[in-house]
Amino acid sequence: MESLMDNMGNLLSRHEIRVAVCGVQNSGKTVFITSLADHLLHHDPARNVADDRRFDLGDFVVGDDADVKDVHAPGDSVANFEFRKFRKSFAENRWPEKTAMTAELVLDFTLENVRGTSLIPVGRLSRRRDVRLRILDVPGERLADFLMAGHDFADWSDALLGNGKQGRRHLDAYRDGAENAIGGSADDKAAEDVLLSEYRKALDAAKGVYDRFVTPSVYRVPLDGSPDSPRFLGLANREFAPVPASLRKRFPELAKRFARNYAAYRDSIVDPIVDWMKTADKALFLLDVFSCLNGGALAYNGALAETNAALDVFASKGALDDVRESLGYLFTRFQLPMDPANVRIVVTKMDLADPAGRENLMALARQMFGKKAQAVTGFPAPGAAFLPCASVVTDEEKAGGSETKKKAHPGIPRREDSVLQRPGDGIPWSIPENLDDWKFRFPLTDRNPAWFNLREDLPPKHSGLDAVARFILGIPAPGRKNRGETGKRKEPGR
Repeated sequence: MESLMDNMGNLLSRHEIRVAVCGVQNSGKTVFITSLADHLLHHDPARNVADDRRFDLGDFVVGDDADVKDVHAPGDSVANFEFRKFRKSFAENRWPEKTAMTAELVLDFTLENVRGTSLIPVGRLSRRRDVRLRILDVPGERLADFLMAGHDFADWSDALLGNGKQGRRHLDAYRDGAENAIGGSADDKAAEDVLLSEYRKALDAAKGVYDRFVTPSVYRVPLDGSPDSPRFLGLANREFAPVPASLRKRFPELAKRFARNYAAYRDSIVDPIVDWMKTADKALFLLDVFSCLNGGALAYNGALAETNAALDVFASKGALDDVRESLGYLFTRFQLPMDPANVRIVVTKMDLADPAGRENLMALARQMFGKKAQAVTGFPAPGAAFLPCASVVTDEEKAGGSETKKKAHPGIPRREDSVLQRPGDGIPWSIPENLDDWKFRFPLTDRNPAWFNLREDLPPKHSGLDAVARFILGIPAPGRKNRGETGKRKEPGR
């Protein structure tokens, strides 16, 4: 871990940009961060404009001194992002393995305006600036735990179990059946055993119906990421389960014990992530629309809950919280808390659709999460907070020694009259009424095996990743004057 003096020295010599990257499971966060870092490390503005590997930062270039730094010690709650390991996977034509640890990429580089048409948008008024980019990679499974942030055990239990209208039947069954399962003469220990057992059944049932919203998330993905690790409902020997209000009243000592275990888990697992996110300058939420369609209604409901929980983190700070956070980070960051206009939803895997399909994917993203994004970012247009992106565009598929063209999903044309959208290879332009009819229609792993065919110094092909980089670095889009990214101003829909 960097010392306070090292951190202060870094801030005096360079401008620091902190970016929180989160998203639903399998949305491509690891690939996204690896590809972004690869392009910044090997930025070549002279590359042919027609080359899909071109990374356009407008009038700005990244110096050849760019380097990834490992700043975290073993055992830290946040690990170093293993860029070199993941980039090696690209070279070996493999997708990077799934990550379970919250990790941070730290990238130092110089950013220079080589044409002098506008000033450096970060740090200070000059044409050249040293930048330290810090990107936090949050595992998608941890998003379900964000319901705990700022809430006690009773609040979390009531929010999680809801009122039976959230469309997640396994939780409804747990809530409604918990009291009957305990019986009328059970003591605290018996009630605890029943609740933990029944909640495990509920979370196992969630997996069976592709609902990925599982909390505490370590039951789905242990902290070490090992598939052989024991699955606890919380920390080892400090487990808990949500308890309905009626049972909290009936078993007050059990409720207190669960509340203590819950607090220990929240304080050690959830709060470090949320605290980092709340001090970010920019935030990116990666959304894989294909997964929302591919898993049916319950997968969509889980993705909706995860997305709302993550976006709520960025919308939850009141004025008093802002002051307290500013004072708390006075000596490590000379930066006010993040403006909500600095949140973007990145719609990933856009290369898996043809042009009409991409329009449909963006329309679906806006329908699914546009109102929430509008509320969080303050943009008048619901679609303004969305950015389309394919952080890696693979070459021709090569599997089993044969080559086949990548099959792009077409979009279903919009019809003036109301017609039933029938599942198939096409991407609907509006959310289908029965999402279960769309299960397994987009087998992404079969359609997009990894084949990069890269040199060590050649970043992968991409689509729209440079627009995301310009947003992060505060570089105006081509043809737009540099107004910065703060303030609630109207931007065109994307």
